[in-house]
Amino acid sequence: MQKIFFRGKLSYLSLSNYQASLKENFRNIRRMASNTQGADEIETYNYTEAEFIPHVTPWEEVGSKSEVSKFDQAVHERWDRAMANGVFRYTIDHIVTRIIPGSKQYVAQLNTLRATERRKPQVITSVYQPFNPKSFNFTWVKSNEVIFNIRKVHSPANITNGDAANSTVSEEEEKVRHCLVVNVSPMEYGHCLLLPEMDLMRPQVLTERALEVAVETMLLSKHRGFRLGFNSLCAFASVNHLHFHAYYLDYELIVDHCPVEHLGGKYYEFTSLPCPGFALQLHGSTVKQVAREAFKLSSYFHKADIAHNVYINRGLVFGEERGSNLTTIRLFIWPRKKYIGTKSSDEFNVASLELGGHLPIKDEFESVNMACAELAGHENFKEAEGYHKFTEEDVDAIVDAANLRKEDYEKIKREVIRMGLESVTHDDDETGSHQS
Repeated sequence: MQKIFFRGKLSYLSLSNYQASLKENFRNIRRMASNTQGADEIETYNYTEAEFIPHVTPWEEVGSKSEVSKFDQAVHERWDRAMANGVFRYTIDHIVTRIIPGSKQYVAQLNTLRATERRKPQVITSVYQPFNPKSFNFTWVKSNEVIFNIRKVHSPANITNGDAANSTVSEEEEKVRHCLVVNVSPMEYGHCLLLPEMDLMRPQVLTERALEVAVETMLLSKHRGFRLGFNSLCAFASVNHLHFHAYYLDYELIVDHCPVEHLGGKYYEFTSLPCPGFALQLHGSTVKQVAREAFKLSSYFHKADIAHNVYINRGLVFGEERGSNLTTIRLFIWPRKKYIGTKSSDEFNVASLELGGHLPIKDEFESVNMACAELAGHENFKEAEGYHKFTEEDVDAIVDAANLRKEDYEKIKREVIRMGLESVTHDDDETGSHQS
């Protein structure tokens, strides 16, 4: 039987070009200053490591509800306020949800307004495409789109609950700004954009620091359905300015519990979905270790001109059976077929969310692309016909279309295994040097 739910609230530059680019960057900063509140007026959510939440209520706990943290409350309050003030291009009351029958339990959502009301995506032609200050970027956001800045501090009391009283900031954190802004064309409740080191105006290419910020932001949330997604260039990124999608989904996805196989070091492989990929977990590691190992993968993909999607979520510790209370943060990364051109607004995109099992459905299924949500199993649709007709086999076929050739994937897998074993040797060498 089908389940249908209706929403309630809930290249290098010449010197002259480089100088021109710098001037344009400064103009953009001034533009942002005119569009937003003064730096002192924008709220900042301060946190310490003591506020990290390593475990959340598992989905298998019958009758349980997702819990929220001080961070979640702060996000919800400001997101709701922005919605009430008409900041968004549309409300989310029209979104309906359907669990597609089958073992994968894909979560399909019909969101027709996202197809017609969202900003036109940029033309992306290369994984190496540089940041263009003349194109839309997130320094252009208006003040009422800002949730708050996020900043890690050191507090004698080891707790801030968002307040910076009696706390200090590292020199590194003082130089940069990590920002959370609403996505004015929301896919789900709480849909925001996490912008690590926003004012540095980096292209949509992962950095180790950006991955640290993403994992730490996950740790601030107590909601088991809080999720982050990253789409590289040529993998359905719609803006070439470093960002993650962040949102809340009150449904379990296959990536929350799917089994994995150990490859070497911190790296695992998952094959539960038609598009296989690699995974890491926070359990048994530190934030810096996970960020470092994930960056090694993404950096390898970028240098090898491989498009990729990343999905970060709460889920079972690797190896745990369904029903276990032992949860952690999972990070999935898919190498995938490149998509060149403008991201179409009349399809659902096979990107990070979709690869994880969440399908934001937008149109009939003749033309579908995979971005981070769809790869995660969350499928977003724009028109009702495709939404109601989709079967698990249909979705599997679409996800499979994002696959690399088998020989290309196997070559990547061998390199990932090598990297994992190399990391183990490096860690052993470091341990030995510390003990000697």
